[in-house]
Amino acid sequence: MNSSINASSKYAYHTFESVEFSGVFDRIVNNDLTGECKYHLFIRYGDKVYMDVKGVGEIVIPFAELQQNKYWKYYYDLSLLLTNNKNMVVQDLKYSSEYNDCQLYDEARFWSIDTASIENDLHNNTLMIISYDDNCFYKICPYDLENMGYTSQEDLNIFRQNYMMGYECENMWGIYYNLAIEYQTNLIQKKFEEIL
Repeated sequence: MNSSINASSKYAYHTFESVEFSGVFDRIVNNDLTGECKYHLFIRYGDKVYMDVKGVGEIVIPFAELQQNKYWKYYYDLSLLLTNNKNMVVQDLKYSSEYNDCQLYDEARFWSIDTASIENDLHNNTLMIISYDDNCFYKICPYDLENMGYTSQEDLNIFRQNYMMGYECENMWGIYYNLAIEYQTNLIQKKFEEIL
């Protein structure tokens, strides 16, 4: 797993040719004081896919396994539409990190991606995409995926069961997908206008 690295005092930008990083971050605002965050994070290296889901856990599976599960495939496809640079991951250098969200993750995380996020404000009845939101951080170092084994069948079954108990997916599918398509269309239109 090879990459090129550009660094500053706070961040190291790792660009890969053969690794794909993507994620869906969904912020649901119930009212002015409460909300909920969900995420689906993916790293694809060849046939191997790492998936981390808020409140469920993490697994490493073959790409074909991901494609067979309609829920995982939906979020994977949506993540590809929302992620701005699928071949780059940003390392937040540990001793200069400004990241400190103890409510979202259970542990310190230092590897993030440039992805848009979905904000579903139930209080104001609005739904929008925030073009860049520094919230999608991986639990693992991406370089470790190359040597990670696949999740055992027993652990995969537990993950599936926990996933199905914790996620009501289908009720927002069409809305989120259409919103992501609109986001991509606007990005393409903006690039086209810059060329002219």
